[in-house]
Amino acid sequence: MYVSGSQRGFFVLHQMKDQLLFRVTECVPLTGLGVLLLGAEVAPLLASLALHTALALTLRYSSGRSVAAVATVEEVARPGELPVRALLLTQEAAGPVPVGTEVWWSGTEIGWEQLL
Repeated sequence: MYVSGSQRGFFVLHQMKDQLLFRVTECVPLTGLGVLLLGAEVAPLLASLALHTALALTLRYSSGRSVAAVATVEEVARPGELPVRALLLTQEAAGPVPVGTEVWWSGTEIGWEQLL
């Protein structure tokens, strides 16, 4: 969901369709931080979000199982390559995510107070 501009003092709430952000091609555990997820083809929507924005996501595994997750938008720069957007799973006990897992976003951003 997202809120558009005020019309006569009222905000209009729009329902956003779930969007595929990417399929996981690489999963990197970062001790003390979480698990970094990278995809080969990242949705342009992810590039439009501010860095460190926390998102409510759904991870859809190839087995058909779905799991709710929270991740922040990050940027990864490697020598000789252009920076790419990635997601850092930040919830407690985040574990490795198999390659091929789909990362979906419903449009819900998580406030920092909900993360603590």
